[in-house]
Amino acid sequence: MTTLPTAAGHVVSLRPAESAPMWRAGDEVLRATDLVRSDPDEMMAAATAVAAATPPALVRAVHAYRSRAEHGDVLLVRGVLPETNFGTNPSASAAPLAGHAVQHAALQLLGITMLLGEPFNFRTLYQGKLVQHVVPAPNMEFTQTSESSGGMLDWHVEDGFSPDRCDYFGLLCLRGAEAAVTRYAAARDVVLDDRTRRILSEPRFEMAPDSAHVLDDGSPCRTPVLFGAPHAPEICYDDHYLTALDGEGKEALRELRTQLDAVHHGHVLRPGDLLVIDNRRVVHSRTPFAARHDGTDRWLLRTMVCASLPRFRSHGRRII
Repeated sequence: MTTLPTAAGHVVSLRPAESAPMWRAGDEVLRATDLVRSDPDEMMAAATAVAAATPPALVRAVHAYRSRAEHGDVLLVRGVLPETNFGTNPSASAAPLAGHAVQHAALQLLGITMLLGEPFNFRTLYQGKLVQHVVPAPNMEFTQTSESSGGMLDWHVEDGFSPDRCDYFGLLCLRGAEAAVTRYAAARDVVLDDRTRRILSEPRFEMAPDSAHVLDDGSPCRTPVLFGAPHAPEICYDDHYLTALDGEGKEALRELRTQLDAVHHGHVLRPGDLLVIDNRRVVHSRTPFAARHDGTDRWLLRTMVCASLPRFRSHGRRII
């Protein structure tokens, strides 16, 4: 395994001999388990076999990323999957994890991300699936959802309207698209004057739920945009669902938006890449790409992670 700290984050490359034990562990589990018929807790129990087979050097890299993030708030793990045919991609995010290879990949995703905390989901998001497909869906090309393709998916954090939004999320690439650049910008890299930073640190903004959630109550919540320790600032931002409540706030958001564009990095996900993003400290976006809707489009698997065990336990269930 090789590791490479970069300005964009920490890159870990697994050799085939290092990732093979994780794949074999998943193969053993899937002889007796069908993830389509498994509930979320059963899926996590199955994924522990993969976590136990994780190379020690990767465990150390994940721990260093989680605890210190010295090289950025994004972790890229390459070589997670062997070369294999995952078949035809589904047409919607909530589709079942159908097929042996796809279930294998889901176990790899869960097995690695559980080193960061507890994978979970909202019951209102994509039918509460613990692992969701990130695929372009027909008639969703220009929406601000992960099912879009033809339009820019603008700067946002996942589920910024909820105090229970994930601490991390992982994207595992089964099939890529060269035009689809996943962009990310860390709050600690943003350069702002003291006045703008003070305004953004006050609860002078409202965040509305995004359209991917099916909610009975779509009321916005009041929130600051920047908060937390000065050496590790957090951010709650969304180009479309965040609204300033006064003129100063609107001006501050415009300056922040300019800065996000100025400091961002990007990566084109390729098969076997696992991109982990700190959802509390990083905003992300994705450039447009052309979807064919023929079963051969860009295809990622995603899961979200709660890093706080007390907060996870307080809900009493994995799908909240």
